[in-house]
Amino acid sequence: MNVASAKRRVVAVTTLAAAAVCLSACAPSAQQAGPARVFTVAQQREPASLNPALENGTSSTEWGELLFQYLVKYDDRGRLIGDAATEAPTLRNGGISRDGLTITYHLRPGLRFADGVPLTAKDCAYSIDAINDPANSPQSRYGYDVVRRAEARDDDTLVLHLRRPFAPLLTVVLAPQGFPILPAHIVARFHDFNRIAFDSAPIGSGPYVAVRWIRGDRVELRANPLYYRGPPAIARLDIRFVPDPNTAVNLLRTKEVDGYFSDADYGSYPILASIDGVRVTVAPMNAVGALIFNTRDPVTRDPRVRRALALAIDIQTTMRKTYRGAISARDAGRGLFIWAFDRRVYPDVPYDPVQARALLDRVGWTLGPDGVRRKNGKPLDVLFILQAATPGDAIIGAAVAQYEKAVGAQVTLKAFNVTQFVAPAGSGGPVYGGKFQIALYPFTNGDDPDTTDQFACKNVPPLGYNKSRICDPKLDRLLARGQRTYDVAQRKAIYARVEALLRDELPIVLLYQRPELDAFTDRLSGRTTSLSSTWWNVAAWTLAP
Repeated sequence: MNVASAKRRVVAVTTLAAAAVCLSACAPSAQQAGPARVFTVAQQREPASLNPALENGTSSTEWGELLFQYLVKYDDRGRLIGDAATEAPTLRNGGISRDGLTITYHLRPGLRFADGVPLTAKDCAYSIDAINDPANSPQSRYGYDVVRRAEARDDDTLVLHLRRPFAPLLTVVLAPQGFPILPAHIVARFHDFNRIAFDSAPIGSGPYVAVRWIRGDRVELRANPLYYRGPPAIARLDIRFVPDPNTAVNLLRTKEVDGYFSDADYGSYPILASIDGVRVTVAPMNAVGALIFNTRDPVTRDPRVRRALALAIDIQTTMRKTYRGAISARDAGRGLFIWAFDRRVYPDVPYDPVQARALLDRVGWTLGPDGVRRKNGKPLDVLFILQAATPGDAIIGAAVAQYEKAVGAQVTLKAFNVTQFVAPAGSGGPVYGGKFQIALYPFTNGDDPDTTDQFACKNVPPLGYNKSRICDPKLDRLLARGQRTYDVAQRKAIYARVEALLRDELPIVLLYQRPELDAFTDRLSGRTTSLSSTWWNVAAWTLAP
């Protein structure tokens, strides 16, 4: 949110008194010698809250990894590793019971929050209970609602008793796809955490501590001297909010910021790559760009029609021209199924207009002299909805319309502002309200290949995120099986069958695996990007003079 500087509301971190003492008294002498240089990173989105439980998506993960700890998180090699916990529970190490109903975590000894209070299993149990507490309003309770009881067996041992086996839990509950560990000694005394001072000035156990939030401008952070790996080498870090991508690029060019973090501004890639002294990385995310078919609409109900409309589009060429090297359209299914992706089973949709025309002929859509196909006197009209004020989406929409015209389909493009586009069905949202034949819609699936929320019958809007509205009992059974087993080989085999069904029924067409686009000064070392976030190892970053 942008406001005039005279009206900016500075949120002082008044609850950080103890942490401030630590920051001054516990910091290395090199930091006490003088003010440290501020490392400034620009990003487009300002959070509504610094309490990750009240945020969602990449914003929740960003502040979770900067200010807090999770039990486990992903590293840059795609491995689930210990964070506050010593390691991720598995069947082999005994952390997962044979019946799959008990999950045990062992915490690292000596963990402390930034105010010096020990972090124990009681904080972990409280954090789970808080998400499930109906008085609180977290963005989601997915995975948390499977926990029947969170037990702090002792200070270093957390035991989760589940209602049913649920393999995705490991990447959701107190993990980056979910929410981090909250300090019970601060938050538990409130009736709820929805509107408390902690949400603007949180105390966590992560590598950094929030010192000040200047609304509409930035959040100022300082290294946490009590972080279990030691205080980060970069003593001061500012996250500056710059909604306009062109402004962010100019700030990077003039060295007024040291980095630009974005998971959406792919169009800036060629410009960023041309800036001297800047290193640009494009790291794949657990997310996709997709064309979503409305499988309950009379026009796109038939999977043969959906396949024909998909085959008519040259996806590879369209993505290359639209994003100019920032995005690859190859192996797009990896963004949905991550480690369970099998390109032999779920290949990219090829460009084959000849086959597209043959399929449409076969199902009774006859080409007329005007170049438009008709069936029972009705033209093949397709409503294609997309987000407005997004140049890349507009280019894709126009290209799709031309490709479909070449096989006899008339495409009408209709753009909505982002608020309208993603609105719930009850608020008139076109995607969740099913008012389309095709929707251009990028989305994040999560850190696990479970796609229940995207394709299960029970999650058709308004009950969930199944935007294509596909409902197939075979698919539902496979998705349920994938959740019940923790065995990786078994899960891969199950999701291969899920991928085969999606290939055949084609409720969505995957365009690309969404990347995270980051640009940082080439003086920065040690930064890599994990499946979840570029911030996963921020404590290891170093900055050359």
